[in-house]
Amino acid sequence: MTRADIEAVITRRNEGWARHDSSILVADFADDAVAESPMQGRLVGKARIKEVYESWLAAFADIVFVSDDVVIDGNRVVQFFTLTGTQTGAFGGVAPTGRRFQMIGATIATVSDEVRITHERRIYDVTNLLVQLGALRTKPVTQ
Repeated sequence: MTRADIEAVITRRNEGWARHDSSILVADFADDAVAESPMQGRLVGKARIKEVYESWLAAFADIVFVSDDVVIDGNRVVQFFTLTGTQTGAFGGVAPTGRRFQMIGATIATVSDEVRITHERRIYDVTNLLVQLGALRTKPVTQ
């Protein structure tokens, strides 16, 4: 596996987001890959990871993924991103709200010698996402 191989994985994943295609998004995962998500928990297996991508794509029909920066070190890759969209479908137990969200986050992935993602940790602020969707309310700080 080379740096160019990992860059190609990132390029394909970006394309999957742009096309709203869960098959492209999971194409480079190993069949027994594990993904850890603050919203969906521990996801085991390529099929389960695909289900979660499909839930995001179904809930946010206009979702836009922007890759902000990528850091590659050996077989590890960190991709920083901004995700935006409008909630048009149910998501995480929240009925469609028609509200927009924007969040920043990162994925930290380990890539095998066969150029398959074997582990991925997703980092983003679930609380802020739910506040933007109207599922949680915040109380302003008073002085």
